[in-house]
Amino acid sequence: MTETHHTLSVPAADATLQPQVLSGPSFGQDLVRTLHQATSVVGGLSFHDVETSDIEVSAFGAIVCTGDTPADALQAAAAVARQAPGLEIHALAWARTDGPREGTFEYKVTMTVTAPDPATGEHSGATHQERGRHLLGQPK
Repeated sequence: MTETHHTLSVPAADATLQPQVLSGPSFGQDLVRTLHQATSVVGGLSFHDVETSDIEVSAFGAIVCTGDTPADALQAAAAVARQAPGLEIHALAWARTDGPREGTFEYKVTMTVTAPDPATGEHSGATHQERGRHLLGQPK
C-alpha cells in the first residue's frame, strides 16, 4: 500500500469556513468535514458569562485495541504503549461490544494519541490548566 500525503491549509477562524476538497482516501474527507462542522459549532457559541473555560477543536489519532477478553484488550493496549513510547496517550475509552457470534462479546480499548512534532519534540495542544499556570506566572 502506498502512502498519499496531503497538505491542508488552515483558514482564518471565522464563521465562513468552508471544507477543503481533498483527493485521496475518504477518511481524509471525513476528517475535514467533521472538523469543519465542529469548528462551526464552536464558532457560534457565546461565552458572555464564562471566562474560565476553553473549547478546542482538535484531530487526534485513535488506536483501537480489540480482544476476546478484557485482559486481551488491555494487554494489546499495553503492547502499543511499550512499542511506541513516544506516543502521548491523552485519553482511554473502554467498550464491550457484540462479538462475531451471537452471545459473544469483544472488548475494545481506544487510545487517543498524538506523536511529537519532529522539529520541536513537543506534543501539540496546551491544556487549559497549562495556560492558566503560565498566565499566573507559575512555572509549568
